[in-house]
Amino acid sequence: MTRRRADHGERGVLDRDDLWEPESLDDAEDAGVLWPVLRNVGLLVGICLAAVWVLAEVAGGFMGNAPGVQQARQQGVAGKPPAPSGNGDYELTIPAGANGHFLVNAMADGRPVRFLVDTGATGILLTQEDARAVGIHPASLTYSDRIRTANGEIAAARAMVRQIRIAGLIVDDMEVWVTRAPMPISLLGMTFLNRLASYEARSDRLILRW
Repeated sequence: MTRRRADHGERGVLDRDDLWEPESLDDAEDAGVLWPVLRNVGLLVGICLAAVWVLAEVAGGFMGNAPGVQQARQQGVAGKPPAPSGNGDYELTIPAGANGHFLVNAMADGRPVRFLVDTGATGILLTQEDARAVGIHPASLTYSDRIRTANGEIAAARAMVRQIRIAGLIVDDMEVWVTRAPMPISLLGMTFLNRLASYEARSDRLILRW
């Protein structure tokens, strides 16, 4: 490719960086092919980056924000998993979601369960889907109990879960209830919260201490 010098009458000759002409027909053809290729490569890279961002947003929306953990360290146990002591040595901070609700991703008998922490619920209430996920068979239960929730009383059946874990907080041998009523999410109620040393609900966070 060569640069052409442009004549501008009496003003003399100026070198113009924006005036270029191909040296040959081959140069023109190469330039005409190269630009669409570069443009398409840039477009493909942009699409890939956008797809990665969308997948990250979807995964984040599905899983939700993991609860922030603030664990008080004791002498001689730094670096070890916190064990429930019952005197409030450790605390777990759960940030409020966009709707003001406190959501946690827990493990119940080794299976992931998403809970809504509900101080208006008497106990731990599992949906039919979550009950099956942790190894409970809803069809074999007797739905004779009445459980109070923030939305009123519903019929439920009792079952047992060996362990519920939220980050470093582990509670063993929890009685749970399974309901046949449609529920969008399982509830983590007062029977769980009463096993802790204390809990504190604020407008933007819930603090569990054990």
